[in-house]
Amino acid sequence: MDKFTKYALILMGAIVIVMLITTYVGYTLFGPSVFETRYLTIIEDQAKQYGRSLSWVVELGVTGEAIGFGLAGAIAGFIIGYLIPSVFGNPGEKK
Repeated sequence: MDKFTKYALILMGAIVIVMLITTYVGYTLFGPSVFETRYLTIIEDQAKQYGRSLSWVVELGVTGEAIGFGLAGAIAGFIIGYLIPSVFGNPGEKK
């Protein structure tokens, strides 16, 4: 694997670790209320002023959430499955 790909993978891992740490700290300091989606209520309130309903745009429901996370997991699995052989190399491959 080339140097750019290794640095990209390291950077992605570092970004994920930083996001996990900041989420944990935010949840610990502010409690679960920090994860309220206040912007969704603002959007919906503004839509009501214009006589429109935008709740279907921002809320997927339980089924939609499961489908979304399932697709994200499948896509990430394909990407990681494609990259792992190039990261670790093929044991039978001569260099």
